[in-house]
Amino acid sequence: MKIKILFFIGTLGSGGKERRLLELLTFLSPKNHYELVLVTKKSEVLFKNFFDLNVKWISLKSPKLKLGSFGEFKEIVKSEKPQIIHTWGSKQTLVALYSIIFQQKIKLVNSQITSAPPKITLMERLISRLNFHFSSAVLANSFAGINAFTPPLHKSKVIYNGLNFDRFKDLPNKNEIKKKYGLNKKFTLIMVASFSSNKDYLRFFKVGLELNKLRDDTVFLGVGYYDKENERYYQDCLELTKDYPNLKIIPGCQEIEALVNVCDLGLLFSPNGEGLSNSILEYMTLGRPVIANDAGGTKEIIQNNYNGYLVSDESPEEIAEMINKLLNDPNKMMEMGRRSEERIKSEFSLERMGQEFETVYHSLLR
Repeated sequence: MKIKILFFIGTLGSGGKERRLLELLTFLSPKNHYELVLVTKKSEVLFKNFFDLNVKWISLKSPKLKLGSFGEFKEIVKSEKPQIIHTWGSKQTLVALYSIIFQQKIKLVNSQITSAPPKITLMERLISRLNFHFSSAVLANSFAGINAFTPPLHKSKVIYNGLNFDRFKDLPNKNEIKKKYGLNKKFTLIMVASFSSNKDYLRFFKVGLELNKLRDDTVFLGVGYYDKENERYYQDCLELTKDYPNLKIIPGCQEIEALVNVCDLGLLFSPNGEGLSNSILEYMTLGRPVIANDAGGTKEIIQNNYNGYLVSDESPEEIAEMINKLLNDPNKMMEMGRRSEERIKSEFSLERMGQEFETVYHSLLR
């Protein structure tokens, strides 16, 4: 008998948890003992390879969750009859509770914990408490996330992100990618993240401005999507970089792996704390040293001065000096990158992640 799992996420657009869900669907789809359904609140899927998967896709009528979404989702559940609902977001989990309460045989797997913020608002904590109470299992992608949100430990588990390493095979020629995107300097430094208040692109580009004072052979490349809510922040980044040809912005891109592959150093500034960043994992998979905030789950994968650097309140000038010294030491860069790649290949495979999710699913249906 097939196990029917209904996944519920805001959108399968850009973002870490979206990529993680896509990787999980990629793992489960070929298996003939699952029937998979994806529900999103927006009729938007930016990952093209999703359409190659054996997954039924249902889009809610409204682009935003509202009071009517509770009833609409309940009707979808009634029609699809899943044994498991797997939610990816606190709002999605809250909407799903209406269905769970009235159909108690359905198991709720809650993957809302994908970050590790230093502060959580009272409203968010109250919603999380309610969500955790009715969840059969609460899954996080970092121990820092568990510590931040404090779900009941007896139903909580950390499952680290897993990567489909096939994504990083047979990548386009490096010189062609550099030419295509105008990466005409000796070194390219990249930050892959959404343009939002949770990702500090302004700090990234300010570091680039300071490094310009020390050397003239670097390009700083910011790659990520933005939505209407964060358009002002995106415009601020454009304003900061407009007079500097070596500070480049690509507003969304389907060639992330190819771009990371031509870069020499991966950065991610997220002062509010990550769970476990897919961007950092992608940098590491391709053997790149990483510079990122000493916050959240990042320090579970980056060891300072071993496979990268962890920063906190250092100034752009101080970080630029750190980067300058590293770029002048190619042997250290290579060794840091090798250590990153080894860690990813041994502990963060898609197979390992998928099997851990499967273990959770099967344990709930016994």
